[in-house]
Amino acid sequence: MSTSAPTSTMTADYVNPVISATKDVFEMMLGCTPKRSGLQLKGADTPSHDISAVIGVSGSSSRGTIVLSFSKSVAIQALERILGTVVSEINAEVCDAVGELANMVAGSAKAQLAHLDLSIGIPNIVVGPNHRVVYSSEMQPICILFTSEIGEFLIEVGFTRNGI
Repeated sequence: MSTSAPTSTMTADYVNPVISATKDVFEMMLGCTPKRSGLQLKGADTPSHDISAVIGVSGSSSRGTIVLSFSKSVAIQALERILGTVVSEINAEVCDAVGELANMVAGSAKAQLAHLDLSIGIPNIVVGPNHRVVYSSEMQPICILFTSEIGEFLIEVGFTRNGI
């Protein structure tokens, strides 16, 4: 088993559709325009958040994970923009909204990666201040940082080719 980082071509092949999907989903569902503010390998200095939706992605040639992470305030604002529901704490509705946004981003990215014949899983939601999502040792996730009218958030994308 190799622990080398993904090639830049593979990274761009997966990251660019996720960036495009994020912009499309946020504009359509939240009425805001996310702007990419950074791109980095996931590491100790990666920002941590209060809620994340984790989606597994698999196909015949590759497998991976897409994670959408928000602070409490951004997650609450997302729910308000989607449903008009006002809450003050992360609750089941906020978790559902974040999960649905992640599902839409992953689904839109999957459509742009149709040639890879990928399947996406059901989002799992992780809640708690400064939580971490840990990847298998064969993946080196890329963190895509965004700013928007509702605040900052990030998406992590980690993929590896099957058989590696």
